[in-house]
Amino acid sequence: MAIHGGARGTEFEQLLAGIFRRAGWRVVRQPQPQSRDLQADLVVDAGDKQYVIELKSSAEGRRDRLIPLMSQAILEAQAVARQFPERVVPLAVVAAPYIPDSVAEQVKEFARRYAREVRVGVIDSAGLRDFSGYGLERLRAKREASGQVKLSVHPPPSLNLFSDLNQWMLKILLSGSIPESLLSAPRGQYQNATQLARAAGVSLMSAFRLIRQLSGEGFLEENRGWLRMVRVEEMMQRWLAAHQGRVREIPVRWIIPGGKDQLSLAVRSYVSRTEGRPSRSRDSRASQAPEAVPSACIGLFAAAELLGFGFVQGVAPHIYLQRPDANALRQLGLSAQDAERRPDLYIRAPKKGEAIFRAAVTRDGLPVSDILQVWLDVSTHPARGKEQAAQIWRRVLAACFRKGGQ
Repeated sequence: MAIHGGARGTEFEQLLAGIFRRAGWRVVRQPQPQSRDLQADLVVDAGDKQYVIELKSSAEGRRDRLIPLMSQAILEAQAVARQFPERVVPLAVVAAPYIPDSVAEQVKEFARRYAREVRVGVIDSAGLRDFSGYGLERLRAKREASGQVKLSVHPPPSLNLFSDLNQWMLKILLSGSIPESLLSAPRGQYQNATQLARAAGVSLMSAFRLIRQLSGEGFLEENRGWLRMVRVEEMMQRWLAAHQGRVREIPVRWIIPGGKDQLSLAVRSYVSRTEGRPSRSRDSRASQAPEAVPSACIGLFAAAELLGFGFVQGVAPHIYLQRPDANALRQLGLSAQDAERRPDLYIRAPKKGEAIFRAAVTRDGLPVSDILQVWLDVSTHPARGKEQAAQIWRRVLAACFRKGGQ
């Protein structure tokens, strides 16, 4: 397969296949042309048109990364197309977690200048769907200048699929496939928004909007009357792209350094004093009775270790703290003064945190981030975060979602 980026390349292939399928195209994965030396990543067929697709992906949506990949995809798509007995059209596509519109235009301009006969596409995890060529324009996710609405794979940007409460409800919808020891959430099957709202402790309108959005994007379907998540891997990549750069981190140091158990003792003592807080939704119309949830929890690599899936050693621990003021830091035995150069650990301060604190699990008396949250958080961490995330995906999430039929 001619895709860069390992597991992420496979995920972009799934994303691309889904775009064509939802538009009514027939999709064939890894077909076998006359020469086994050259194989397309995908072949798509709309009846009157058949495209052979070469897809290249990058971890960064920069011009200097994507234009060389587009050049390579063009050459390989042309070579593969020549191997087919019938007439097919080469299509070169590049992908990244996020690609600015200006970079997408530069990539397409490069292709127009040097390979007019090749159709091109630019996609990213954040919703960009930009294709050029006969029959492909309708796949675009943008509203054209003429006002005509083309195929909308994703909702308008004003609808935030991954708001704090939506993330909490997503964890509930996915919880049936994940052990309770790894994710704290109501367990059950839901037929409609009313039942989901009651389980999540949110308003009916909040649950209705999420269900409508997930259904419209093909991530949720009814199975024998029950709501069921589908295309979960693609949805998780969307979630990951939306998650990047969201949380403020505060470097801190121990006021009086202690032993190896200092983190556990400090968090356990802090939580016992604060005694949690009501898990009342920030949505004032929620009707669920409040339950106690932690006001702090251990996150990222330290959480992965406590959950039994640690892989990366030597990274400063992280604590999620609901209210990271000076008083809370003192109760934990921490100080932010002069901590920037040599921090002992980091405090994470989410803007809201409902999805983080509600879904936290307990290990040895300690509140710990759930496995989905850990995967999201470590995936973009510079200290071998991708390796830790890959371990969690391989050892936990991939198996859970397959087992759950998602």
